Amino acid sequence: MKKLILYTVIFITPFIVTIIVIEYLLRKIPNSHMVKADEFKTKVKQTKILILGNSHAANAINPELLSKEAYNLAQGAQTLDIDYALLTKHQDQLDSLEYIIVSMSYHSLWFKLSDLEYFKWMAKYNNIYFNIDIEHNPLKMFLFLDEPIKKDLEYIKLYYWNKRPITFNYINGFIPAPPTSDLEKIEKHGKSVAEGFTVQDLTFRYNENLRCLESIIQIAKKKHSKVIFITIPCYPTYIDNLNKEQLNSMHHLMDSIQDNKNVFYYDFLEDARNYTLQDFNNGDHLSYIGAQKVTCKVDSLIKVIEGKNGKQ
Repeated sequence: MKKLILYTVIFITPFIVTIIVIEYLLRKIPNSHMVKADEFKTKVKQTKILILGNSHAANAINPELLSKEAYNLAQGAQTLDIDYALLTKHQDQLDSLEYIIVSMSYHSLWFKLSDLEYFKWMAKYNNIYFNIDIEHNPLKMFLFLDEPIKKDLEYIKLYYWNKRPITFNYINGFIPAPPTSDLEKIEKHGKSVAEGFTVQDLTFRYNENLRCLESIIQIAKKKHSKVIFITIPCYPTYIDNLNKEQLNSMHHLMDSIQDNKNVFYYDFLEDARNYTLQDFNNGDHLSYIGAQKVTCKVDSLIKVIEGKNGKQ
């Protein structure tokens, strides 16, 4: 029996070691979550404005154009439960926090990252690089399980042996997107995305996401900070294809949450009708040119808020 155990250990040890090495190498390949997590660690203490939300915010608010130290921690497909988890994780390090900006999109109240099949890998990246256990599943902590081992080895070879560079041109977390020039493509994309974000059941995930919003507000109060919810402009064909009932439900909730003292809501969605094609990257994301317009407007609103409170 002892020999059997010994032989078994000898047999499986090389496989275990190989898996450990593969996992280690995969984790060291740069990705968007790793880059943001590492950079934010160096800036968290001096951050006065923390930007959370999905890709709408990631492409729309440039911290360099704000008058206060800011960091854009928004990411593609980042849902409200992750916003809350990130804020909870870092709240004790946010010594300078004054404002939390959270994107409130048409679909925000009815989606969760774990529901989005195509973006499920992002949940794992949040688990690993931001150390927030949003899935409560130990197996979700391993990158090598995402792809067949052969594919993992190809990634490792490309990065480590072929020296394929992987770079991210973030500006304090902001993702500058190039402007589009394809009118036909953006019009079709705006329509299709709006339809994809429309839900049939307005109760699905609603209460769960509402609790996340309320929890974010509570943390802000604890930090003596203000919360600003923002709906980012999207291309007109996106706006024209939104379900009115769903949109009104979102507006009704945000109107009930804001108090214009510590919690604010600003809807910039319709501003898009006064934008030009170069302000957009696609049907529901701004280019860096459009982001400049939104960021400057946000900065002006913060100054107005501070003026009302007599803060210099």
